[in-house]
Amino acid sequence: MINTHFIISSLLILLLVIFNFQFTNTIRLNKILKLLLIINFLTFNIYLIYERLFDFNIHLPLHLCYLTEWGIFLSILFKNKYFYPLLALNALGGGITGFTNSNLTNDSLIIEHVHLYLSHFNLLLFSMIVYKDNLIITKTDLIKSIFLNAMIFFSIFYFNHINKSNYWFTHYRPEGQNLTQILPDWPYYLLCLIVIGLTSFLITYKLFQQPIKGR
Repeated sequence: MINTHFIISSLLILLLVIFNFQFTNTIRLNKILKLLLIINFLTFNIYLIYERLFDFNIHLPLHLCYLTEWGIFLSILFKNKYFYPLLALNALGGGITGFTNSNLTNDSLIIEHVHLYLSHFNLLLFSMIVYKDNLIITKTDLIKSIFLNAMIFFSIFYFNHINKSNYWFTHYRPEGQNLTQILPDWPYYLLCLIVIGLTSFLITYKLFQQPIKGR
Protein backbone atom coordinates (compact mmCIF):
# COMPACT_ATOMS: atom_id res chain seq x y z
CA MET A 1 0.00 0.00 0.00
CA ILE A 2 2.72 2.45 1.02
CA ASN A 3 4.77 1.63 -2.10
CA THR A 4 1.77 2.19 -4.33
CA HIS A 5 1.09 5.51 -2.63
CA PHE A 6 4.61 6.77 -3.27
CA ILE A 7 4.63 5.50 -6.86
CA ILE A 8 1.40 7.35 -7.67
CA SER A 9 2.58 10.45 -5.80
CA SER A 10 5.90 10.41 -7.69
CA LEU A 11 4.12 10.14 -11.03
CA LEU A 12 1.87 13.07 -10.16
CA ILE A 13 4.87 15.15 -9.09
CA LEU A 14 6.50 14.31 -12.43
CA LEU A 15 3.33 15.55 -14.14
CA LEU A 16 3.59 18.80 -12.19
CA VAL A 17 7.19 19.20 -13.37
CA ILE A 18 6.05 18.67 -16.97
CA PHE A 19 3.29 21.26 -16.47
CA ASN A 20 5.85 23.69 -15.10
CA PHE A 21 8.05 23.51 -18.21
CA GLN A 22 5.27 22.98 -20.75
CA PHE A 23 3.07 25.91 -19.71
CA THR A 24 4.88 29.20 -19.25
CA ASN A 25 1.52 30.99 -19.35
CA THR A 26 -0.42 30.48 -16.12
CA ILE A 27 -3.71 31.28 -17.88
CA ARG A 28 -3.77 27.74 -19.27
CA LEU A 29 -2.68 26.29 -15.94
CA ASN A 30 -5.54 28.10 -14.23
CA LYS A 31 -8.00 26.62 -16.73
CA ILE A 32 -6.59 23.15 -16.10
CA LEU A 33 -6.82 23.67 -12.35
CA LYS A 34 -10.42 24.87 -12.55
CA LEU A 35 -11.38 21.86 -14.66
CA LEU A 36 -9.64 19.42 -12.29
CA LEU A 37 -11.36 20.99 -9.29
CA ILE A 38 -14.80 20.63 -10.89
CA ILE A 39 -14.11 17.03 -11.93
CA ASN A 40 -12.85 16.17 -8.45
CA PHE A 41 -15.81 17.66 -6.61
CA LEU A 42 -18.45 16.24 -8.94
CA THR A 43 -17.11 12.71 -9.31
CA PHE A 44 -16.44 12.27 -5.60
CA ASN A 45 -19.71 13.61 -4.24
CA ILE A 46 -22.04 12.34 -6.98
CA TYR A 47 -20.62 8.82 -6.74
CA LEU A 48 -20.92 8.64 -2.96
CA ILE A 49 -24.42 10.10 -2.93
CA TYR A 50 -25.61 7.91 -5.82
CA GLU A 51 -24.23 4.79 -4.17
CA ARG A 52 -25.61 5.92 -0.80
CA LEU A 53 -22.13 5.78 0.69
CA PHE A 54 -21.80 9.41 1.73
CA ASP A 55 -20.98 9.59 5.44
CA PHE A 56 -21.13 13.01 7.10
CA ASN A 57 -18.57 11.88 9.65
CA ILE A 58 -15.84 11.27 7.07
CA HIS A 59 -16.79 12.73 3.68
CA LEU A 60 -17.50 16.37 4.43
CA PRO A 61 -14.71 18.68 3.11
CA LEU A 62 -13.65 19.65 6.63
CA HIS A 63 -10.04 18.50 6.64
CA LEU A 64 -7.71 21.45 6.09
CA CYS A 65 -6.55 20.36 2.64
CA TYR A 66 -10.10 19.95 1.36
CA LEU A 67 -11.20 23.26 2.88
CA THR A 68 -8.24 24.87 1.13
CA GLU A 69 -9.20 23.21 -2.15
CA TRP A 70 -12.72 24.62 -1.89
CA GLY A 71 -11.26 28.03 -1.04
CA ILE A 72 -9.13 27.88 -4.20
CA PHE A 73 -12.13 26.90 -6.32
CA LEU A 74 -14.34 29.70 -4.97
CA SER A 75 -11.53 32.23 -5.42
CA ILE A 76 -11.12 31.17 -9.07
CA LEU A 77 -14.87 31.05 -9.63
CA PHE A 78 -15.42 34.59 -8.33
CA LYS A 79 -12.10 35.84 -9.74
CA ASN A 80 -11.00 37.12 -6.34
CA LYS A 81 -7.36 36.74 -5.28
CA TYR A 82 -7.75 38.32 -1.84
CA PHE A 83 -7.29 34.99 -0.03
CA TYR A 84 -4.52 33.69 -2.31
CA PRO A 85 -1.72 34.27 0.24
CA LEU A 86 -3.64 32.42 2.97
CA LEU A 87 -4.56 29.62 0.59
CA ALA A 88 -0.95 29.29 -0.60
CA LEU A 89 0.26 28.93 2.98
CA ASN A 90 -2.06 25.95 3.40
CA ALA A 91 -1.72 24.52 -0.09
CA LEU A 92 2.02 23.89 -0.43
CA GLY A 93 2.51 22.06 2.85
CA GLY A 94 -0.85 20.33 2.52
CA GLY A 95 -0.07 19.06 -0.96
CA ILE A 96 3.32 17.71 0.08
CA THR A 97 1.81 16.08 3.17
CA GLY A 98 -0.87 14.37 1.09
CA PHE A 99 1.73 12.94 -1.29
CA THR A 100 3.97 11.66 1.50
CA ASN A 101 1.26 10.42 3.87
CA SER A 102 -2.06 8.64 3.51
CA ASN A 103 -4.99 8.31 5.91
CA LEU A 104 -6.61 5.66 3.69
CA THR A 105 -6.40 1.87 3.95
CA ASN A 106 -6.95 -1.12 1.66
CA ASP A 107 -10.60 -1.04 2.71
CA SER A 108 -11.08 2.52 1.47
CA LEU A 109 -13.11 3.09 -1.67
CA ILE A 110 -11.31 3.64 -4.98
CA ILE A 111 -13.07 6.99 -5.33
CA GLU A 112 -11.61 8.01 -1.97
CA HIS A 113 -8.11 7.25 -3.21
CA VAL A 114 -8.73 9.18 -6.44
CA HIS A 115 -10.09 12.10 -4.41
CA LEU A 116 -7.04 12.14 -2.14
CA TYR A 117 -4.53 12.17 -4.99
CA LEU A 118 -6.41 14.65 -7.16
CA SER A 119 -7.09 17.01 -4.26
CA HIS A 120 -3.45 17.20 -3.22
CA PHE A 121 -2.35 17.46 -6.85
CA ASN A 122 -4.66 20.47 -7.16
CA LEU A 123 -3.09 22.06 -4.08
CA LEU A 124 0.41 21.73 -5.50
CA LEU A 125 -0.73 22.91 -8.92
CA PHE A 126 -2.22 26.01 -7.30
CA SER A 127 1.03 26.59 -5.40
CA MET A 128 2.99 26.36 -8.65
CA ILE A 129 0.65 28.79 -10.40
CA VAL A 130 0.80 31.49 -7.73
CA TYR A 131 4.57 31.06 -7.45
CA LYS A 132 4.95 31.60 -11.19
CA ASP A 133 2.65 34.63 -10.88
CA ASN A 134 4.99 36.16 -8.28
CA LEU A 135 2.56 36.04 -5.38
CA ILE A 136 4.06 37.79 -2.35
CA ILE A 137 3.17 36.53 1.13
CA THR A 138 3.69 39.16 3.81
CA LYS A 139 4.19 38.78 7.53
CA THR A 140 0.64 40.07 7.99
CA ASP A 141 -0.63 37.29 5.71
CA LEU A 142 1.27 34.74 7.79
CA ILE A 143 -0.22 36.00 11.06
CA LYS A 144 -3.73 36.14 9.57
CA SER A 145 -3.38 32.59 8.28
CA ILE A 146 -2.26 31.23 11.65
CA PHE A 147 -5.11 33.02 13.40
CA LEU A 148 -7.72 31.86 10.86
CA ASN A 149 -6.52 28.26 10.96
CA ALA A 150 -6.59 28.32 14.76
CA MET A 151 -10.21 29.47 14.68
CA ILE A 152 -11.10 26.73 12.20
CA PHE A 153 -9.24 24.16 14.29
CA PHE A 154 -11.23 24.91 17.43
CA SER A 155 -14.47 24.93 15.41
CA ILE A 156 -13.62 21.51 13.98
CA PHE A 157 -12.67 20.26 17.44
CA TYR A 158 -16.11 21.25 18.71
CA PHE A 159 -17.79 19.75 15.62
CA ASN A 160 -15.99 16.46 16.23
CA HIS A 161 -17.00 16.46 19.88
CA ILE A 162 -20.67 16.89 18.97
CA ASN A 163 -20.74 14.47 16.03
CA LYS A 164 -18.17 11.89 17.18
CA SER A 165 -16.19 12.51 13.99
CA ASN A 166 -12.42 12.87 13.57
CA TYR A 167 -11.77 15.71 11.13
CA TRP A 168 -8.28 17.17 11.57
CA PHE A 169 -7.62 13.96 13.58
CA THR A 170 -8.44 15.67 16.87
CA HIS A 171 -9.72 12.49 18.57
CA TYR A 172 -7.46 9.73 17.31
CA ARG A 173 -4.70 9.03 14.80
CA PRO A 174 -5.57 8.75 11.12
CA GLU A 175 -5.52 5.26 9.66
CA GLY A 176 -3.17 4.27 6.87
CA GLN A 177 0.55 4.85 6.45
CA ASN A 178 1.40 8.27 7.84
CA LEU A 179 3.65 10.19 10.17
CA THR A 180 1.36 9.87 13.20
CA GLN A 181 2.19 6.17 13.46
CA ILE A 182 5.63 7.04 14.85
CA LEU A 183 4.46 9.95 17.01
CA PRO A 184 3.42 9.73 20.68
CA ASP A 185 -0.16 9.01 21.69
CA TRP A 186 -2.95 11.59 21.93
CA PRO A 187 -2.73 14.50 22.50
CA TYR A 188 0.99 14.64 21.80
CA TYR A 189 0.75 13.52 18.17
CA LEU A 190 -1.75 16.33 17.62
CA LEU A 191 0.63 18.87 19.14
CA CYS A 192 3.40 17.53 16.89
CA LEU A 193 1.17 17.97 13.84
CA ILE A 194 0.48 21.57 14.85
CA VAL A 195 4.21 22.26 15.15
CA ILE A 196 4.81 20.66 11.75
CA GLY A 197 2.02 22.79 10.28
CA LEU A 198 3.49 26.00 11.70
CA THR A 199 6.91 25.03 10.35
CA SER A 200 5.34 24.48 6.92
CA PHE A 201 3.79 27.96 7.10
CA LEU A 202 7.15 29.53 7.86
CA ILE A 203 8.90 27.72 5.01
CA THR A 204 6.16 28.69 2.55
CA TYR A 205 6.28 32.28 3.82
CA LYS A 206 10.01 32.43 3.11
CA LEU A 207 9.57 30.97 -0.38
CA PHE A 208 6.94 33.55 -1.32
CA GLN A 209 8.57 36.67 0.12
CA GLN A 210 10.40 37.81 -3.00
CA PRO A 211 9.42 38.11 -6.69
CA ILE A 212 10.54 35.17 -8.82
CA LYS A 213 13.52 37.09 -10.31
CA GLY A 214 14.94 37.49 -6.85
CA ARG A 215 14.45 33.89 -5.84
